[in-house]
Amino acid sequence: MPDAEHAARIVASQATVSDKIRALNAAGYPRAEIARLLGKRYQHVRNVLEGDKVGRAAPAVAGVAEEPAVFKRDDERPGRRPSSAPPRPEFEDRGRGIFRLSVRPDGSVLLPPSVLEALELKGGSSVVGRLEGDTFIFEGPDEASRRIRELIPPWQPGEPLASDELIAERRREAAWEALPFEEARAQRAAFEAARAKQTAEDG
Repeated sequence: MPDAEHAARIVASQATVSDKIRALNAAGYPRAEIARLLGKRYQHVRNVLEGDKVGRAAPAVAGVAEEPAVFKRDDERPGRRPSSAPPRPEFEDRGRGIFRLSVRPDGSVLLPPSVLEALELKGGSSVVGRLEGDTFIFEGPDEASRRIRELIPPWQPGEPLASDELIAERRREAAWEALPFEEARAQRAAFEAARAKQTAEDG
């Protein structure tokens, strides 16, 4: 049996895999050894040699093609949408006040004209949105104002106005700032204690 160096010389002298198989076979190498030396399947070696016997080329066997594989781009594969296909629309009206909106790469969406009209919005205006579970709801200015009013308890006769309380607080702060630090701190502490006491009594 020829040695490994001899086999390497035979392999190096041939250009194609089929010619290497034929040369090694002519040198007396068994088919299983030829397959091991060339890193090919036994069936591939057998097809080449048996094909030569009947005077025809070896049939193609899956997985042993000598030609490099040709890969297609995604847009060339069956069932793939070509890259030149028109982009998906920004919004789609599905009727009954339901819209399908496409989210842009920056996270923004384009509101349909009918939605802008219903919410009385135009370019540059603001809209209030609230998240409830997995639902995000846009609210127009009127609805947002109504919800804010609901959160603020109505004024009752005899209660001080919020504006009056704010003015009084600003005047107290200005008076305390004019005092020495220790005296101002003492007056603030006394005021906060009196207010806490009054709140507890009212509660």
